Amino acid sequence: MALIDWIVVAALCGLSLAVGLHFTRRAGRGGASGYFTGNRSLAWWAIGLSNTATYSSGGGAFVMLVLVFGLTGNWFWWGAWIIWMPLVAIIWARMWRRMQIVTTAELITLRYGGKPALLARKVYAFLLFSIAVLVIGYITGFFAKTIKPLLPLSEAQILLIFGGVVVVYTIFGGLVGVVFTDIVQFSIFLTGNLVFFLLAVPQHGGWSAIIARAQAARPDVLQQVPPTPLIPALTLAMLVVQGLFFAGSPTAGEGMTAQRFMAAKNERHAMAGQLFNSFLALSLRTIPLIGLGVIAFSLFWTRDLVTQAGAAPPGFKLLADPTYAWGELVRATRLPPGFIGLLVASELAAFMSSLSSLINWGSSLVVNDFYRALRPGDPPRRQITVSRLTTLALFLFAAFVSIFWVKGMVSWFLFINSVMVIFLLPLSWLRFFWWRFNVWGELAAFVLGLPLSILVWFVLGYDKKPFWIGTGFLFLLSFAVLITVPLLTPAESRETLVGFYRKCRPPGLWKGIREEAGPPPEGEPSTGHLVVDSAVGIAACLGLVLATNALFAGSWGTAAAGGTVFIVLGSLLLRRVLIKSS
Repeated sequence: MALIDWIVVAALCGLSLAVGLHFTRRAGRGGASGYFTGNRSLAWWAIGLSNTATYSSGGGAFVMLVLVFGLTGNWFWWGAWIIWMPLVAIIWARMWRRMQIVTTAELITLRYGGKPALLARKVYAFLLFSIAVLVIGYITGFFAKTIKPLLPLSEAQILLIFGGVVVVYTIFGGLVGVVFTDIVQFSIFLTGNLVFFLLAVPQHGGWSAIIARAQAARPDVLQQVPPTPLIPALTLAMLVVQGLFFAGSPTAGEGMTAQRFMAAKNERHAMAGQLFNSFLALSLRTIPLIGLGVIAFSLFWTRDLVTQAGAAPPGFKLLADPTYAWGELVRATRLPPGFIGLLVASELAAFMSSLSSLINWGSSLVVNDFYRALRPGDPPRRQITVSRLTTLALFLFAAFVSIFWVKGMVSWFLFINSVMVIFLLPLSWLRFFWWRFNVWGELAAFVLGLPLSILVWFVLGYDKKPFWIGTGFLFLLSFAVLITVPLLTPAESRETLVGFYRKCRPPGLWKGIREEAGPPPEGEPSTGHLVVDSAVGIAACLGLVLATNALFAGSWGTAAAGGTVFIVLGSLLLRRVLIKSS
């Protein structure tokens, strides 16, 4: 990179630092609770933009998916996301906000009683903290690979240079500083990749030539919807089933996503923020990245494609690693002075937004679920100091783990995110929808999840079988365990259950508890109403992603139909969920 490019990257770091530090005074109000929940002041648009930025740890992953799998590649995540995103908006967002808690682990001592609940809360907080550290290592390694063709930095250099900036504004700005820095960084990320796409298309022959070149090399590359040989129907079905329960995933509907619901001004802002997030995450942020992926599969070939489709066609460049696709596309495009710096800054912005959110979230678990339990009487000023020191300590620990073990952690991250988390997914339903579920079921998920997953996945060899077989078997096993254990152990006390129900007011199997707790507030939707809203939301999201892919395949009828479904059903959903409940 030239000097002007480094100046652009430095400007992004300076801007991020300035925005985060601007909220230092505001983050210092309200003790640790205010520091990690933004004093419950976030508006819907801030929640939506910040959550989308948090998911966008870099554009390289999207470009890689499209390069390797064609337009159907996005269904590896769309399959679950079009389900869980509207479900979380309609059902879970309001519950996270109304419970007035700081972390999802705190739910444990609200939902269950006695010493076992205190133990389960700490075990769950430690598990979530470990996932935060692991994800930091994973996204750092992936970011290093994405920018390697342009900026060959090691994980250690990335965390030292850019992580240092992130940790400073995260320490002083708290969650509110992280959120508003996310918004600035997401704007840079989206704008940079959109302008890059518009500049790249004419330089590589125009859109028609790009499509023709790609189809000549890979005739099925523009197929828009699975099944395909690489994404069979049963794999897609398993992804959809997982999506029904992803409200309980620490990297989806729980974790950082739920943290922003807890920080919302009120329940309506929490729900509206997640609905806005659904539109941004499923479609808007992907548009320039899918476009860049289409250009990439008209120029590049990968070793996997050599196995599947033969040698690289004449004029196609064979990449050593598909994660290099975004950086190699930048190198293959003539760009104005300083624009490479802007593109590196756009990737860096996505990485920094994810990193800052992970640091803040991980620190909240340590402070809220360990420190405050030991020192409940500490004054707010000391809580803020401890929160900031914990944020720094988490970053240093995560950096150490990332630098020394990141390469070995990638496969473990994929195992935990795709396999072990299966034991946690049913909790999103059982905790909230079934009064008989108890703390022993919760502990079974935490304690048995890892050994049983390792046994099934590695010892019994399910990792070598099709994805849907291994994950499907684990999913059924998790439900069997998590239903059997509560039925064999005592129920929670009536007092605990009634107290939780009054605080949370969940739908589902609570008839006796509901009657004892008293009538719900006026305007509270029935379970049937929530089911209808959920179906409308899922259909709207399906129309949105179908329209998004169709734009790049030139299927204008599908694009129009999908867009119409999204607009009509999305408008209906907003009236049912937000306007009628106001």
